[in-house]
Amino acid sequence: MRSALKDLGIQFSLLIADTVLIEIVFLASFLIRYGLPLPERNILAYESSSPLLTLIYILMFAICRAFKRRFTCHWDVFKHVACAMAVGTLFSFMAVYLFRFKWMAFPSSIFPISLVLGTIVISVSNMVILRLTGRIKKRVLVLGSKGQDFFFGGKKRLVLIHTHNIVDMPKYKDIDEILICEKIHEDSQLNLLIFLFLKSKVDVIFSPDLYDELLSNNLTEKTSIQFLSTFLGKKSGWEEFLIWSVDIISSIALLILTLPITIPTAMLIKLTSPGPVFYLQRRAGKDGKFFTLIKFRTMVDDAEHKTGPVLAQENDQRVTKLGRFLRQTRIDELPQLINIIKGDMSMVGPRPERPHFAKLHKALRGIRLAVKPGLTGLAQIRSSYDIKPEHKKKYDYLYIQRRSALLNIYLMIKTLPIILLRKGI
Repeated sequence: MRSALKDLGIQFSLLIADTVLIEIVFLASFLIRYGLPLPERNILAYESSSPLLTLIYILMFAICRAFKRRFTCHWDVFKHVACAMAVGTLFSFMAVYLFRFKWMAFPSSIFPISLVLGTIVISVSNMVILRLTGRIKKRVLVLGSKGQDFFFGGKKRLVLIHTHNIVDMPKYKDIDEILICEKIHEDSQLNLLIFLFLKSKVDVIFSPDLYDELLSNNLTEKTSIQFLSTFLGKKSGWEEFLIWSVDIISSIALLILTLPITIPTAMLIKLTSPGPVFYLQRRAGKDGKFFTLIKFRTMVDDAEHKTGPVLAQENDQRVTKLGRFLRQTRIDELPQLINIIKGDMSMVGPRPERPHFAKLHKALRGIRLAVKPGLTGLAQIRSSYDIKPEHKKKYDYLYIQRRSALLNIYLMIKTLPIILLRKGI
């Protein structure tokens, strides 16, 4: 009872704060638009319409759940406020238009200004209130006993709830994430887990220590692994759209900005060694679909004619002098921006594998092929060419579970110092 009253008190505080801020945001928007003194005719139109517009915004905040009792993170707060502001602005504009005979002097240019300003100001205000009252908190259900280790020493604002019985999992309510730390030996157990995950509609994370266990021979590859890889690789439609937007915008921008580098590089490759400028190779993409990878050629022509498919090494003798520099600076990867624009790849993800090596590993056929391969990734910013395959798998696996537009942007930024320091992958 006391907890429920406290929740209501916090939600009421958010409502009052947001109501006041909406008024302040509109007045600030008029100041930005007109400066001082404010035009009397326009202000009178705002004063007349203010009660209805504020009511519309507050209703949209409630509908978009900007007043819910708990948020998982600051980004969660921002998403709900941004959604409420966007829908509220749309309906407010429609209301002013419908009553234009009365509020004709209300300037339409105020709405885009108030949308941007309101989203920022109200998001920050709500974050502060929720943070101080302890309402930004993620509830994680841990199946097993090693959950604390997975969170790298623990994070604040995490509530860990432990259980050791799969059957008991549906009993727990209001869960944001499920962390699996328990070994799975049978298809029946894994299929039960997948059913519960889909029913609960929460994020599911597997401890990296269980990676090999999940892909063990005790599981039937064509059933559990296939379902598991599809489930883990799938994000919400909105998140997938954001990831795609980051891919397209960044790849087109980089393709244009790097033209002064790529054009001279193509000429130097042609002048310094016989063979084509580009290296085209068949790679395995999302869901096992094959595509043609485009890179600048860094090895001698027809390097694998005698050896067959061989993994690249740090001091590979097949690499030309120019090719070694291109690899260290990642310039050889720039043509893959075309693969990203075509939709074969993403800016961030597991590196695209050759079909020969994909056939050797269940992980590559299953979970790692659940998402688009990437130009860079978590494994690439952590290590170099000599990274052990089992470590690379765990890095890729961890990324697939956590992938998001924000994480992709973060990893792209982290890639920059690696390029500048010439640490090849």
